[in-house]
Amino acid sequence: MANRGKRERSKIAEELFDFSGSDPELLRSGRIPDPHPEHTGLFRWLAEVLGNVEEFLRARGGTSLRMGIRVFWGLIAAVGIFLLVGPIINKPMDFDEVIASAEFKDVEWVAQNASFDYEVSRDDDGNFRTTVREGYTANFVNGAESTVTRRIVTEVHGHDAMFELESATIDGVPADAKVTGRATTTDIVLRPPSGDKFDGTYEIEMVYSLRDLIEDTDDSVTGDAMQQWQWPVFAPSWTQATKGLEVSVALERELDDELLRKPYATVGWLLVSGNVWMEPDEVTDEWVTYSFTNDDSLPPNSDVWLRFDFTDGTFTQPAQTTLFWVQTWGPLIPLAVLLVLMLFALAARWVVWADSAGEPWFVVRNDPPDDLSPTLAAQLLGKPRHAELVSTLAEPTRGHDAAENTHGRKRKSRRRKWSDGARQQLRHSRWLQAVAWAGRRAGRVGNLPSAMRWSTRWAGDTTVVDQGLRWKPDSYVRDTFIFAPIAVTMLQWGILRQLSEQFILLIVWWPFAFVAASTIIAGIAVWAVRKPRPLTRKGALTVQQLKGIDVWARGTRLLDRGPVDDPLLPYAVLTESPRAAGNAVIEQVVQETGERRIVDGWRTQHFLSIPSMLAFVATLALFAGSIVLVSTLPTPYGSNEYLTWPSSVSKGAIWTQTEGFEIEAEISRDDDGAARLEVVERHSVQFTPGGSSVPQFEREWQTSRYGQDLGLVIKSVRVDGAEVKYHTVDGQRTRALATQLSEPLSGVYDVEIRYALTNPSVEVSDGGEGRQQVRWSGLLWFWDDTFYTDGDAIYDGTSPVRPLRVQFTIPPDLVDDVASGGWIGYGDPDNQPYERGSGFHEWEYSNTIYVDGPSGKVGDSTRYELRIGDVAQFGDGALVMTLDADNVKSRVDEWEEGDTSLGAFEVDSELNETFGQHELAINGDLGVTLNFKDDTFTKATAGGLIDYRVSYQLPLMLVIALTVLAIGASVGVFLYLKKRARLPSASVLLTSMGTILLLAVAQSVVFWWVTGTMAGSDVKVGLLIASSLLMWVTVIGQWIVLAATGSTKRTTKNR
Repeated sequence: MANRGKRERSKIAEELFDFSGSDPELLRSGRIPDPHPEHTGLFRWLAEVLGNVEEFLRARGGTSLRMGIRVFWGLIAAVGIFLLVGPIINKPMDFDEVIASAEFKDVEWVAQNASFDYEVSRDDDGNFRTTVREGYTANFVNGAESTVTRRIVTEVHGHDAMFELESATIDGVPADAKVTGRATTTDIVLRPPSGDKFDGTYEIEMVYSLRDLIEDTDDSVTGDAMQQWQWPVFAPSWTQATKGLEVSVALERELDDELLRKPYATVGWLLVSGNVWMEPDEVTDEWVTYSFTNDDSLPPNSDVWLRFDFTDGTFTQPAQTTLFWVQTWGPLIPLAVLLVLMLFALAARWVVWADSAGEPWFVVRNDPPDDLSPTLAAQLLGKPRHAELVSTLAEPTRGHDAAENTHGRKRKSRRRKWSDGARQQLRHSRWLQAVAWAGRRAGRVGNLPSAMRWSTRWAGDTTVVDQGLRWKPDSYVRDTFIFAPIAVTMLQWGILRQLSEQFILLIVWWPFAFVAASTIIAGIAVWAVRKPRPLTRKGALTVQQLKGIDVWARGTRLLDRGPVDDPLLPYAVLTESPRAAGNAVIEQVVQETGERRIVDGWRTQHFLSIPSMLAFVATLALFAGSIVLVSTLPTPYGSNEYLTWPSSVSKGAIWTQTEGFEIEAEISRDDDGAARLEVVERHSVQFTPGGSSVPQFEREWQTSRYGQDLGLVIKSVRVDGAEVKYHTVDGQRTRALATQLSEPLSGVYDVEIRYALTNPSVEVSDGGEGRQQVRWSGLLWFWDDTFYTDGDAIYDGTSPVRPLRVQFTIPPDLVDDVASGGWIGYGDPDNQPYERGSGFHEWEYSNTIYVDGPSGKVGDSTRYELRIGDVAQFGDGALVMTLDADNVKSRVDEWEEGDTSLGAFEVDSELNETFGQHELAINGDLGVTLNFKDDTFTKATAGGLIDYRVSYQLPLMLVIALTVLAIGASVGVFLYLKKRARLPSASVLLTSMGTILLLAVAQSVVFWWVTGTMAGSDVKVGLLIASSLLMWVTVIGQWIVLAATGSTKRTTKNR
C-alpha cells in the first residue's frame, strides 16, 4: 500500500509540474524542486553590508553598546521633541520686544553724527568691490564698557564678502582691534589702546573693504534679469541709539551708467520709515556720489538700507561658497539619510531576515502536517481571509454552535430525547450548513470585519513563535532602523516648528514638503523592521509540507470531489483564493446534501452588505470632493475678489492717484455681425515716488458676464504720448493692467489706454422679451471721485477729480436696434457678481442736492435740482451720450414769494467743481447699459442667461441636497434601529458611524464655503443654518439610539 501511494504521488507530481531544468528523476521520485527566491544585486550588497556591521558590533559590543545606540537616538529624538514643544530658539524680536529695547537705560552707548561712506568700484576681474569708511561719536551714557563690537555681514547671496579691516582708530589713535569670523558674519571688537574701559565720549572710525555683494535677480518691475546691490548699513544688528546719520555712496562713473534707475534708500524702525530716491550730489569725471542724511534720533534696532539696481552682466560673479551649497542642499541630507536607512531596512526585511530555506525539494503529501492545526496553518501563512472558512472546516464538532441563528437568536426546539446517531446526524447537517455559510462569505469584501478580527487576534498571538515556526529578529541594526528614523523625523519636525517663527510656511512651503516626505520614508523604514517574523528551518519545512498537500489536492481534485470532511481539505483551501475555495466547498456541500438552498441565511451580523459598502465609498468620494471643491474654487456668493481693490497687482500702484479722466467708448458691429466696443481712456495721473517701489498706474476691467467671455483686448498704454511696457493679471472675472515703468516718475502725467471688447453682448430678458444686452463698466464701483491735493501730505485735504467725463457713441446703423438703455444706476443687482449698479438712468436724468449755506447751521442750505448727462445726434444719425461733471446744469429748486416758475437750468461752474459720485448719483459702476433687439448681434451665447442662473444656484442646491441626504439617512437608521429587535449589524454600524458622519462633515464643509461670505441679512443664510442644525440633531440622535440599542440587546442576550 505504501509503495502504491508513493507511485501515485510521483505520477501526480510528474503530470502537474514540468519545471524547466529540473531533474526528471526527482520528479519521478516525487521530489518537487523548491528553489529559494533570488534577490537583486543591490539588496544582496545591502544585506552583506548589514551582516558585516552586525558581526562587527556583536564582536565588540554588548549590552552597554546596545543601550548606547538606543540612548544616542533617544537623545536626538529628545532634542527634536524639545524643539517641537519647547521655546523658540533665536526667536526674532517681536513688536513689543523691539519697543522695549528702545529704553534709554538699556543702551550701552549712543552713536552721534554717524557717517557711512562707500566707494564702489569694479576690480580688474570685473568683481564688485567697496571700501567702507564708517565713523561716529560714541557716547557711553550708562557707564563704562570694556569693548565696542561691530558686526558685519560677510556671507552675502552665497558669496564670501572677503572682509578685510584696513584700519580702526579711537580718537585718531590705532585701536586694539580683534577680528572674529563666523559663518555668515564677522565681529570687530575694539578696545582702547591704553587698555582702559570706554567711559565718556570717543571718536571711533573704521575702514574696511567688502567684495561680491551683488545678487543676480529679476527686476520686480519689468521681470528682466538684473544685478542688485541691496545692503543693510546697520546689519545684521545695531543695538545702539543713533543721533544724526549721513550715508554716501560714490560710484565709478562707468558703474553709474549701468544703473537701471535711481538708487533708493530707506530708514525705518518698526512701522515708521522714511524713503528717498537719491539724486547725484556730486559728479566728476571718475565718480558720481549719492547721499542722504537723517537728523532724527534713531532707536536701537533701526533699519537703514541701500539699493542699487544695475543692468545684467555689470559685475562678474564668483563661485558660491561651501556654506551656500550646504544651506542649499542641507535640507535634503536628512531625506537622503532616511532614504538610505529605508533601503537598508527593506534589505534587512527581505534578505537578512528572509524566511529560512527548507529542503531543496518537497514531496507530495496526502496526510495532515505534523502538529499543525488548520487554523495555525492559516496563521503561519498569514491568510486571515481564509481563517473563518478553515476554522469551520477544521472543527465539525462545533457544528451545533456554528448553526446558531445568525441574527443572534438560538433556534428554539422542544426538548426531546435523541439517539446518538440522530444527534450526530443533526450536528453534521448543521456543520455542513455552517461550512456552506463560511464558504459563501469567504473572500468577499463584506467579510472584511471578520478578516480584520482574525488579523487582530493573530497580532497578539505568539503561538507560531513559541512553537519555533517563526522567529523574532533582535539585533543592533534593528534598533538603529527603529529608533533612527523616528529620531531624525522628530528632529526635522522640531526644526520645522522653529522655522515657523522665521518664515511663513504657507508661502515658503518646501521645508514642510521635505519633512512630510521624510516622515513617509521613515514610516516605511520602521514598518519594515518593526515586527518581522521570518520562518525558521522548522517553519520552512512545515510550509513545504503544506505545498505537498497542495500538490496532492490539485492532483486528486480534492476541492472538486471532496469529501467535505476530508482532513486535508482545510489545508488545501489555503493555497486557493478565498473566493474560489469558498465556492468549491459550497459545491461539495450541495452535492453531499442535495440542497441548493443550504447557503440561505449566510450573512452574519459582522458581514457588510454591498449597499452599505457602496454608500460608504460614494460618501467617502463625496467627502474628498467637498475638500477639493472648497480648496480649488472661490466662494460662490458675496465674495467678489478684485485684483486692484482693496489690494493691488503692483507694489508701486499705491504711489499714484488719478486727478482726472476722460473715457470715450463707441459700439459697432464687426464684419461677422458681432458687437464690438472700442474704448479710449485718458487719465491725469499724479506719480509720487514715496516708497521702495517704482510708482505704477493700474486699471481693472470686467472680462466675463453670465459665463460669456467679453473678449477684452488691450491695444496700447502710453504715458505722455510714449508707449510703455505693462503686464496683465487675470482674476476670477476681471483683468488688471499695471504699467512697468523702470524709472520713478514724479508729477502729473497723461496716461492713455486703448482697449476693445470684441464680444460684449449677452442674452438677457427685458420685460419678458429676449434682448441682447451690452453693459459696459468704464470704471468699476470702487473708483475715486477725489484725490489728495498733496500726495506727500495726505492730511492737507482732497479735491474732486476733474475732468470727470464719459462719452458713449452709438453709430447710425445700430440706433434703431436699441430697445432701451442709459447710464448704469445705483444699488446691487440680484445674483450679479462683479456688478455694482442695477438698472439705468436716462441719458439725461435729474437729481436733487442740498448745498450748505455760509453759516453751516442746520436749515441754512439751498436745494438744487440737477440735470445730468447730455444726448446729441450728429448729422449722420449717430447718437452721442455724454456724462460730464463740468457740464451739469442746475437751478435753485425753491420757490420765492412772487415767483411763478423756477429758473432755467444753467451751468454753474463754481457749483459743478464740488460734484462727486453722490451728487451725480453714480455710486456704482461708471458706464452704460444698452438693451438691443434680439438677433442684433451674433456670437452672443444662446441660453447663456439660463445656464448662468442654473450654475449660480448649483452650490446652494448642493448644500440642500447634502442636508436632505444626511437627514434622510439619519432618520432611516433611527427608524430601523427602533423597529429591529436585534444587535446592530456591521452594515448598520458602517452606515451610522461612517457613511452618515462623512455625509454630515461634507455638508458642513460645503455649508461654510457657501454661506461664509453671504450677507448676514440674506434669508437663505438663516434657513441653511436651521437646516444644518436639524441635520446634526438627527445625526447625533441616531448615534444615541444606536448606542442604546446595542447596550440593551447585549444585556438581554446575556440574561
